[in-house]
Amino acid sequence: MIKAFFSNWAGAFRDSWGAARALPILLVLMIGIEGAQHVIELQLGFFSPDAAVRKAASLQPVRMAFGWPKMLILYAVGLVAMRWFVTRDAHAALRPSAMALRRYLGVVLFQLIPAVGTIYAGPIAAWLGRGPDAVATIRAVCGLSQLLIEPLLLLWFVNAAMGTTGYGPIASARTVRWYYPFALLLIFVTRMPVALLHNGFNRWAAGQPLALQGAMLACDALVVGVLALVVPAIQVRIARYIAARRGVTLLGDAVAARTAAVPQPA
Repeated sequence: MIKAFFSNWAGAFRDSWGAARALPILLVLMIGIEGAQHVIELQLGFFSPDAAVRKAASLQPVRMAFGWPKMLILYAVGLVAMRWFVTRDAHAALRPSAMALRRYLGVVLFQLIPAVGTIYAGPIAAWLGRGPDAVATIRAVCGLSQLLIEPLLLLWFVNAAMGTTGYGPIASARTVRWYYPFALLLIFVTRMPVALLHNGFNRWAAGQPLALQGAMLACDALVVGVLALVVPAIQVRIARYIAARRGVTLLGDAVAARTAAVPQPA
């Protein structure tokens, strides 16, 4: 299992590179939307050396509203990327069926709840009568809750993206069972270094000269693009590994037979 752990960890980054080469539009979309958000943040003073100015900028409605198109693009990129990781077919990945769109909507709604908490942590803290210190706590709770529940639902995520009915949330959790610690740790060590780099670029840019800020934020936009691909990559790898170990198919209907012939990554 240790060998499988590190093999899948490294494989997720290889898969992400493969997806970026096969479907560069996915990376372009994420870099573009993140870059556009940084332009708005620079105009608002989000990266000012003054902490009070940064705080005020973070609560500006235009910045919070910008989070919605960013999240929608992230979900769309995740859907297409996940389909490519299963089929290795760019044409098929870009053409989800009506069933896939309907089923993946449930996944989006699941992911949207902590996203709302993260985007609107400031107003939520104010509504609860809590001070600014509560904002970080709310965001931490939202992120942690998603991180803890997500490993149980990976087979549902994959089947929803493919438009197959093999696993819903409950069937997925039952299949994962004692592989939960493996899945949780693998998701954590894959996602967290990239996420920390993303957060770091945002912190390091504050108070820097404009040219250096631009360079840092350009790097951050690239990191966000990588994060948008590596997360579904590791999700598919974990789901495939657990299905194989449990002796069940990754997908639950006729699509499984068609994708079984597709060479799987090492």
